[in-house]
Amino acid sequence: MKQIALKIGIAILNVIYFFIKLFPIQKNKITFISRQSNEIPMDFKMLTNELKNDNSNIKIVTLCKRLENGLANKIKYAFYMFTQMYHIATSKVVILDSYCIPVCILKQKKNLTVIQIWHALGSLKKFGYSTLGKKDGRDEKLAKTMKMHCNYTYILTSSNISKEFFREAFNAKPEQMKVMNLPRVDFLQSEEEKNSVQKRFYKEYPEANNQKENILYCPTQRKENNIPIEQIVKEIPFEKYNLIIKLHDGTEMVYADNKKIQKGKLFAGIELLHIGNYIITDYSAIVYEVAVTKKPIYLYAYDYEKYMDDRGTYINYKQEMPGPICEKFSEIIKLIQAKEYNKQKEEEFCNKYIENLNKNTTKELVEFIMQFLGGRNNA
Repeated sequence: MKQIALKIGIAILNVIYFFIKLFPIQKNKITFISRQSNEIPMDFKMLTNELKNDNSNIKIVTLCKRLENGLANKIKYAFYMFTQMYHIATSKVVILDSYCIPVCILKQKKNLTVIQIWHALGSLKKFGYSTLGKKDGRDEKLAKTMKMHCNYTYILTSSNISKEFFREAFNAKPEQMKVMNLPRVDFLQSEEEKNSVQKRFYKEYPEANNQKENILYCPTQRKENNIPIEQIVKEIPFEKYNLIIKLHDGTEMVYADNKKIQKGKLFAGIELLHIGNYIITDYSAIVYEVAVTKKPIYLYAYDYEKYMDDRGTYINYKQEMPGPICEKFSEIIKLIQAKEYNKQKEEEFCNKYIENLNKNTTKELVEFIMQFLGGRNNA
């Protein structure tokens, strides 16, 4: 019954969209759409700034809204999709960092270019079509009905190896795949950005400005809320370290001198990489971004067997991960205190999965986008 209702709804939206598409395309218009956050993502901000540098006539629209749980929120989002539909129909280029319902389920104009940049630099945990039928994956019937990841012109990925993982996840054709890094690579390698983030962070959390090193823990999302935060806090020697925890939902917690300071969602996880001296994660793709910074990575895989059964990873986790893999948090703390870390393994991992690190990625991506609008200064 649910599938039938969805198909009827999609058919109705396509009829409405037929009339919305009668509005003319604005040949200098680019629309950015994200369902990851209600705030503009870093990659969108960096691209927008670069686009505006040399293209004064360009029109940019940014639509960022999460699809929250609850019937009322879903109804609100359904109405919000009409705004998305108008801007998609009147744009020359649409840039996404996540699944967008109107882009995928509706019949688009033939001359629309859709670029999926995704919201992760590389692919570690399986997602999209790779998880169909998995316990922690996507429902196959729902994915088919909602035309998951359809209508993309190009899909960006960080390397030729990751290209195959992304192609599987998006159920894409080889010609849709393009090896090109995200603007965040420029951010991660910028000393100026690092200093700016640190200044902001210690202004918000002055208690952490105590000359101690920072341990940053960024776990991936799990359907069950079973991250042992209380146990983790007990393991930290606060006479030497501060602890920062950044959860997948955006919540951040800072512990200094064994005191918890929580202010909400002030910093993106990628920004906190400029704050942490030691980065701990598990199956999150943030591991690729950490590798760019060359900071020590430690893997807290307390639920390894369960996670592999429920979801899995694209790479051989135990063989290829760039840092030590530990089942107990106390083991990681011992390694941090002993300063034991294999820098060469991290560098090899980075070079393998993230190509073209020396390029100005933001500028390169803007040049790629502009060819679909006629080039710089020709919008």
